[in-house]
Amino acid sequence: MTIQPFDPDRFIQKTRRMRIQVSAVLSKWGLLPRFKRWRLTQDPATGMIVLFGVLNNKYIAAHTSIPFGNYFDPRLLHDLANELQVQVVSCNSDGLRYAFILDRGQFDKLPTHIDFPHVDDGKLLVRIVYAEAPPPAPLVQVENTVPDDRAFARKVAGAFLKIFDDIKLKDDAVLSLSAQVPPEVVVIDEDEFSKRVAEHEVNRQRVKRVSRLLNEKKE
Repeated sequence: MTIQPFDPDRFIQKTRRMRIQVSAVLSKWGLLPRFKRWRLTQDPATGMIVLFGVLNNKYIAAHTSIPFGNYFDPRLLHDLANELQVQVVSCNSDGLRYAFILDRGQFDKLPTHIDFPHVDDGKLLVRIVYAEAPPPAPLVQVENTVPDDRAFARKVAGAFLKIFDDIKLKDDAVLSLSAQVPPEVVVIDEDEFSKRVAEHEVNRQRVKRVSRLLNEKKE
């Protein structure tokens, strides 16, 4: 099946409207709608079209005491999906981000959360969360091949990783592993994803304490 490249101009009005709607929903929840960048992209292999909204972690950390986990509250994600009428996938990566799915392409089911990169026991992992148990097979299958759940999860993760090309891998171990082998895909639950987001909160508090101490020394 040939995937037709998308025309970004077709989505200009829609993405502008979505950005306004996203800010309004976040504000209603008492969250600072501060984004570092927005990015519209397509996975050429599957046709999936995604609008990424990358939160400005540093600004939010410096100017508020809002826990990062609040941005990924399932009730908030539900409100965003209802308001925008698209699926919302939250991503814990180089910058907490939302992936607004404008076109599923070949997939009839996508994860609710993606966590990348993560190193565990010397392995580079992509960890994904599904709202319900095992994901179905893709709508379009390779002839004479029936993919199992793991193969489907790998295909979904691979599609997202290709359009995650703006992620900056800074950790030496992650850089080394990413150069050697493709990441392994692991399906995790909502609680495990929440723990990873909580790690950002711990780091944020540490950065704020250090900044406060440095400012006190200057005074």
